[in-house]
Amino acid sequence: IESMGGPRISFCGGRIDDVDGNESLPLEDDDAPGKNHLIYVDAGNATGQDVRQAFAKMGFGDKETVALVAGGHTFGKCHSSRSGFEGQWTHTPTRWSNSYLQNLLNLDWELVDSPAGNGKKQYNHTSGLMMLVADFEMKEDPTYRGFMEEYLNDGDLLKADFGRAWEKLMNRDMGNRPCLGEEVATPALTVDYVEVKKAVKEMLRNDRRATDFNHYGPLFVRFAWHCAGTFRGTDYRGGCDGARILHAPEKDWPDNDGLVVGDDEPQEELAKALLQPIKDRFGPGLSWGDLIILAGSAALEDMGGREVRICPGRSDETPEEAAEGSMYLDPEIYLDAEFATASQLKEEMTIMNFSAREMTVLIGGGHGIGKAHKSKSGFEGPWTHTPTIFSNGFFRDLLDNEWVETRSPMNKTQFTDKATGSLMMMHTDMAFKTDPEFRKIAEEYKEDNDLFLEDFAAAWEKLINADRFGCLLEGEGGDEEEELAAGGARELSAAGLGGALAALVAAMVAV
Repeated sequence: IESMGGPRISFCGGRIDDVDGNESLPLEDDDAPGKNHLIYVDAGNATGQDVRQAFAKMGFGDKETVALVAGGHTFGKCHSSRSGFEGQWTHTPTRWSNSYLQNLLNLDWELVDSPAGNGKKQYNHTSGLMMLVADFEMKEDPTYRGFMEEYLNDGDLLKADFGRAWEKLMNRDMGNRPCLGEEVATPALTVDYVEVKKAVKEMLRNDRRATDFNHYGPLFVRFAWHCAGTFRGTDYRGGCDGARILHAPEKDWPDNDGLVVGDDEPQEELAKALLQPIKDRFGPGLSWGDLIILAGSAALEDMGGREVRICPGRSDETPEEAAEGSMYLDPEIYLDAEFATASQLKEEMTIMNFSAREMTVLIGGGHGIGKAHKSKSGFEGPWTHTPTIFSNGFFRDLLDNEWVETRSPMNKTQFTDKATGSLMMMHTDMAFKTDPEFRKIAEEYKEDNDLFLEDFAAAWEKLINADRFGCLLEGEGGDEEEELAAGGARELSAAGLGGALAALVAAMVAV
């Protein structure tokens, strides 16, 4: 593009090559096998709205779409052997210009059969140029037409906007990950994180809600999980760095009910409100992103989990930044826990780059504490008899008990233990008992609590730090409290990160 006189394009390095094309399978259109509507429309039969819908799936607005099409069709030509159309849009197909729009809007065109003889239609001009039906349909769309005329009258603006749109197209899947070789400033930490952890632990057992076992631990774990859980290894977006969960749209997602905003349940206490005094005490030096992650990790530790490194230095975004940052994230964090199958869980697992073992231990740990609430997920009840003790209890109860299919108070299918009738499991939980691959791993954790605690800590650490892209602060090893007080953290390999918890917690519900 630059060599042909186009805009200067910023490059973000650091991509990796897949071993095969399997990761493209989810992009196939179920209604038209073999067709990928995230890239092309049928250029010989598309309407302006078809173009709009296709580019919207890629996160592009109308003006960006016009800039991309106008810039892209400035160069090159169509080949009948590839697309079924033949010809070029401009007389200078190897040089940047505004000719595409000049030709499309000002010349007289005739609708003809494609020279390929395949029944497709295209527009030809007596000078030998061509236009696609989609080009013409965009011209007839009032919104697209307005932007075309604006760019026709301001070629410099087209060049600049095309450059920005092209960079977005090329770099979107790099998400928030620093580009290769990019210098990232080391965060200046002013907070004693050991004292923050102590403050969290001191309040955990002040829970007045008898319905939630008088312990805030499961609530804080859920807060941290959902904040980090938006991270996607596919395009490096989401995560708790930025604390977007505090702002719209994430705070209003149904899966996040009871964390920042609630539904006025009796005795409901919101996770953010509970942590507000700690945030106020430590001031602006303590970001919400760090506090949310530290609160969840401290809660796990207090209930019996292992210590983990939190990689401090997260920042907090403004409501406007958060809205933009959450724009492409999926508000439906979970698969349908009432009906999702083991194969669907594994399919989602590939998106998040978590192994079957990591997924199993995280689900088992998350469902080993707390309970499901009918007002939030539609399910009701605890998974274990010890919902404030972090252990391998989920696996012991899942595998040792006989489970009977029942209905929740909200008429959702769930399973109740036959022995006591006081425990519950969801359909997705049962997959870890019935699927051979998941069952083998679950059996290991059932028999070895130390192995469970060790593997969970590693998976949790990977989860909460996935969007940190390698800690910028390296501890020297040794005492965990000394490292936390100094703001130190173990460096995590960016190549080993990843994991879209949006997919990971597909089997979880809003507990």
